Amino acid sequence: MKKKLWRRLYLAADLLLMLAVAALVPLNLYYYPFPEWVMLLAVGLLVIVNGGFVEKFDPRKLYKALLVIAAIPVITFSLLGSYCNPYWNSLLLRGGSATEPYDELLTYEQAKDDLDYMMRYFRKCHPVFLERDRHNLQVKYQDALERLGNAHEITVNDVRREAQQLLGSLNDAHTTAWGKWENERYLETIDARKSGGWKLVSVNGMPLETIFNEKKSLFSYEVNGWGINGLRQNLYTLSGLDFLGIDPNGVKYTWENSDGARDTEAYTADNFLLYDDYMALNRTVRPANTEEEQFVSYTIDESKSLALLTLRSCDYNEEYIDCLSEMFTEVKAKDIRNVAVDLRGNGGGSSLVANEFIRYLDASQYRTEKSQWRLGFFNIPFDNTVVANHKYYGLTFKDDVFVLTDAGSFSSAMMFAEYIKDNDLGLLIGEAPGNTPSGYGDVAVFQLPNSGLYFQVSTKKFYRIDSETTDKLVTPDFECESNKALDVLYQNLA
Repeated sequence: MKKKLWRRLYLAADLLLMLAVAALVPLNLYYYPFPEWVMLLAVGLLVIVNGGFVEKFDPRKLYKALLVIAAIPVITFSLLGSYCNPYWNSLLLRGGSATEPYDELLTYEQAKDDLDYMMRYFRKCHPVFLERDRHNLQVKYQDALERLGNAHEITVNDVRREAQQLLGSLNDAHTTAWGKWENERYLETIDARKSGGWKLVSVNGMPLETIFNEKKSLFSYEVNGWGINGLRQNLYTLSGLDFLGIDPNGVKYTWENSDGARDTEAYTADNFLLYDDYMALNRTVRPANTEEEQFVSYTIDESKSLALLTLRSCDYNEEYIDCLSEMFTEVKAKDIRNVAVDLRGNGGGSSLVANEFIRYLDASQYRTEKSQWRLGFFNIPFDNTVVANHKYYGLTFKDDVFVLTDAGSFSSAMMFAEYIKDNDLGLLIGEAPGNTPSGYGDVAVFQLPNSGLYFQVSTKKFYRIDSETTDKLVTPDFECESNKALDVLYQNLA
């Protein structure tokens, strides 16, 4: 009787342990981060328990065999789910917290701990670590520690600078570090300038291109235009000015409008407002809930037989799907001969927005990119795929397609343009998108333990659809400045 009771307790404990070990993966992804060694310890305990079970009881018993067989996939899933999962300890399915104030002081040990944490997941997730010599990155890491060790004091922005110089050295625009500051301050005139057609072109008399060349080690970029956009965004915030080493008091910004006129304005730290104050001020410039704030919208110009879809971010959702359906329904009803997609300033999101758009085009199939996905110790290859186009036959569009891009068209927005160009589905107008089609992407996002800085790391390497081209960028068929793309579009309508 005692032996039977003991066997039942042992069986129950083994089953509960298997469930607990398997639950560690979703627990980490959804709720709480912990190091991989915790999983290794739990799996080791499970192996010991099953080993003891095999040794203690008759191996001819069916329940013993079933338990051992059941433990194998649990152990495999758990080890792969931690050591080969690029999203382990990431923020994929849970939120992060605010970053410490950018001028908050950290100890050297805290700063080093943050860089070590970043490097650990950088090495684990990025495809480059299975591709080529990493010696240069290790040298840069040691140089960063030496600079921090010699610093009189270390702030959160100091850690961000060192982290960014490490991540930016790969020429991978997707792998980068940033902060989410609770009390961020924004330049009060941004919306007024943008709505008036003004663009920031120089600071303290120095063109942005010149500043970028001096500060480019602080940015992750593949195309200079994307790097300059990143510089511009930092110039709009107080934390960004500190990151760049620019004194906000008495700083002079020069703005230029579409007519080439210039206006210089001096600012102090008082001109940078907290978010609520900034929004309260700028509601008078850009009222809330206007069409301009929608991520997707369209207009029909019947006089030019043009439907223009404006897509500000690549969000694949019901709103996007419904907007496309409504637009192409109206295109068919009004016999519109030209459809254009404005991707200028679109920072990316889901590549499925391109697939959904192509469903309205007269193509039976199209090609997508080849890639390699870094899964722990392996780079898993995915070859170019020929996709059958499940067309909306009642709304199939057979006439001219145009896509407008600029240096702010990034990631999935670049892929949208690539799908159209490399499959000969339409023509591109404007500037080349902000990243290269043969490069890295599909990121995992993490948060550093002491500074609270965020960093994202590419997990895939992509290869351009058109492998025969020597063009490193998705170059438009009609190249022009971003603000002239609409004019060029109208000049080329059928």
